[in-house]
Amino acid sequence: MTNVAAGSSAALPEAVRAFDAMAGGFDKRFGSWASVAAQRRAVRRELLRTFPPDALLLELGGGTGEDALFLARHGRRVVVTDGAPAMVRRTRDKARAAGYDDRIAAEQVTLEDLDRFASTRAARGEPPFDGAYSNFAALNCALDLSPVARALAALLAPHAHAVLVMFGPFTLAEVLIELARGRPRNAFRRLARGAVPACIGGHQFIVRYPGRRTVARQFAPHFRLLRTRGIGAFVPPSAAEPMISRFPRVLAVLEGVDRLIAGPLAWLSDHMLLDFERVDAARPEVTVP
Repeated sequence: MTNVAAGSSAALPEAVRAFDAMAGGFDKRFGSWASVAAQRRAVRRELLRTFPPDALLLELGGGTGEDALFLARHGRRVVVTDGAPAMVRRTRDKARAAGYDDRIAAEQVTLEDLDRFASTRAARGEPPFDGAYSNFAALNCALDLSPVARALAALLAPHAHAVLVMFGPFTLAEVLIELARGRPRNAFRRLARGAVPACIGGHQFIVRYPGRRTVARQFAPHFRLLRTRGIGAFVPPSAAEPMISRFPRVLAVLEGVDRLIAGPLAWLSDHMLLDFERVDAARPEVTVP
């Protein structure tokens, strides 16, 4: 798969800088957490269900490429975008080591630069993507989702799916965990509808916790929300780590319950999976200043 270069911002957004700084240890830290693995399995089932073999997919905020590697093993082709250069390098190295150079490409593209990426591909006559996805809340770091939606529409074929996994607006497990730790501000942070301070690896940035209807409104008119599914309604959030990983049998039971009844509980889940359809036939124009 040929790489497609895209312009990148001179100054990376705060969230991108934070994840770029911890790219080297990202897999070691989060890869060992059983709750994260359980939620990832739930998302991957939905991705395989949504996107057929040999589909050309776009990943937004792909991190170190773990989901792209999984999809490549199952016959899909993926262009991974992430704003963090160290994450992009990790993805390329892992794809090369796994022998998936022909199925995985990785590009440094921030969400804020997605329109530039779209215009670059259009100028080169690149075909539209058959679908797109984003896992584990990369879109919660975006200042405004409307430009992201417009650029994404320009990148996708008509009626293509965009499967977006974002933080849910409220999760009872996190509330109970953070209250038990004496951190009431963290317990109720998802109820805020504006910018919320966050920190990872000592780096500060801002996240937002929009609800399903807000996201659907920001993705209109180019996308129609088809369905919403809870990811981690009973499987605890990462706030429960590393403790919950010590109880694999309990976690296995909770994962099984999630598979049965998490669908209608998106509003109470750690993450919500939003399945959008690109509805308008005309590819919107993207302008690059």
